[in-house]
Amino acid sequence: MAAACALALLAGVAGATGREADLTFRRAQPSLNTLDPAQGSDTSVSAAMMLIFQTLLDYDYTARPYKLVPGAAEAMPEVSADGRVYTFRLREAWYAPDPCFGGKRRQVKAQDFVFGWKRLADRKIGGSGEWLVGNIKGMEAFAEASSGEAPTDYGMDVPGLRAVDDRTLRVELVRPSNQFLWFLTMCYMAPIPHEAVEHYGQRGLAEHPVGAGPYTLRTWWRGYEMVFDRNPEWFGWAGLDPDAEEVPFETIRYLIVKDASTQWLMLLTGQLDFLEQIDRNNMEIAIDPKMGLSPELKARGIRLFTSPTLKVYYLGINLDDPVLGPNKKLRQALNAAFDTVRWEAYYRGRVKALNTVAPSHLRDASQKPFPYAFNLGKARELLAEAGYPGGIDPKTGDPLTLTVEVGNATQDTTESMELVASFFAAIGVKLEISVNTWQALLEKIRLRRAQLFLMGWVGDYPDLETFMQLFISRNQSPGPNRSNYVNAEVDRLYDIAVASKDPEEIARCWARIQEIVLEDCPWLLLHYALDFSLVNERVRNYIPHNFPYGMERHYRVRRAPAKPAR
Repeated sequence: MAAACALALLAGVAGATGREADLTFRRAQPSLNTLDPAQGSDTSVSAAMMLIFQTLLDYDYTARPYKLVPGAAEAMPEVSADGRVYTFRLREAWYAPDPCFGGKRRQVKAQDFVFGWKRLADRKIGGSGEWLVGNIKGMEAFAEASSGEAPTDYGMDVPGLRAVDDRTLRVELVRPSNQFLWFLTMCYMAPIPHEAVEHYGQRGLAEHPVGAGPYTLRTWWRGYEMVFDRNPEWFGWAGLDPDAEEVPFETIRYLIVKDASTQWLMLLTGQLDFLEQIDRNNMEIAIDPKMGLSPELKARGIRLFTSPTLKVYYLGINLDDPVLGPNKKLRQALNAAFDTVRWEAYYRGRVKALNTVAPSHLRDASQKPFPYAFNLGKARELLAEAGYPGGIDPKTGDPLTLTVEVGNATQDTTESMELVASFFAAIGVKLEISVNTWQALLEKIRLRRAQLFLMGWVGDYPDLETFMQLFISRNQSPGPNRSNYVNAEVDRLYDIAVASKDPEEIARCWARIQEIVLEDCPWLLLHYALDFSLVNERVRNYIPHNFPYGMERHYRVRRAPAKPAR
């Protein structure tokens, strides 16, 4: 069945008309299950939604360090002296014609942001974006009211969220937040017209997105592909020269292909223009010994882009667990047994070892050596101090046995956990691997029944806070603090850092938090990823980006020369 689906995709791409194929950008996505911004919790979904929706703010595509620029807002906001009140003036922008507007287009209004952000706090919808709006004055009360059995009252006043008029939005926060403006780039924060929910319903909105972004959804064949067409109403196309040598892609095709080998084949046969990451098994084919692109791929007109990411992977340690939770020395010993050299070799250069809980290239990330980096002698000493000399559990006389929960059964996942098991075996500890569906894994973590668990986190914005929030006590499971870590000093320093306007004070807070967390070891540090992306040479203006969602709007392609008239 999978092979037949792949062949169907190949045939569909090959069968596109010549003109459309010339102006179509094609990439693979592993899965897509919704286009409702309230449910925008994974990177594939975010990529698709940011083609369709336009948020208040955007990233400057070329600026490094990353810089914010106006999106749906016509300028950066006015901000009160105390840093709590933001006033946005919207640019003139239009939703594409849609049945929910009687087949006509409709102007984007400030009320659409009010409605969309309230949906994030509506607990009947059950999305994962409430944390983004929870600091808006009155939103917590709205969220609590939505928990009842009665239909959610979207007319309920939220004092901190006002549409002053159709093109003016006023937001008042409970506490100042240095991260709030970064939030406004995320697909969660897109405007939603109330007519769309009234016409399609809450469930229907997942398949019938109504946005004012650079592209519109033409078709969605679930499990196979999404096709997007350029939206001429989008403000960003203003001044576009249709006769320029390089033009935007008129069509974007997302082909749903989970299998890495199939994605690889499609790239080599010209069926894809972009491969986000080279699979571990293809690294030796694609990359030469100096970490450059192989001559074979160069000859196919493929270019390599290598960049560090904000994707962190770790083994979470449930601090509610009776064995690991109260025994810091044991947690430290497990980290000291983790062989980073062999781990990096296993991934063939696609990852870098962590020395803190965030990628080392992120501003304010600790550059100090991890105090419990790989050292077998130290690991054995710590294990003995933890009460398990030689790895033996004194209660049973057998090797201490731990269990790691994983969320899928791919060969790569299994082999990587078997490698971790071999690291633990070197100090006498046995590691058992428990395979779950992704949803079952999340449920075990939510119920605090996972002892160890394989997990990743993708930074939502270029601020260390996006990683520090994983260790705040109020964010315990089911929040992002899945290890259920609690430290009052960490909480106190975090609250200072997110509100302070003094960069030195912020840096001091983040540095101390990292010291405390790294000493307590609520994670076993694995790695952060490097992206090895492959791009067809016909794609122009591609620049690697840590927040690439919807960035296809910046890509360009050479127009095919017109055929001479006969």
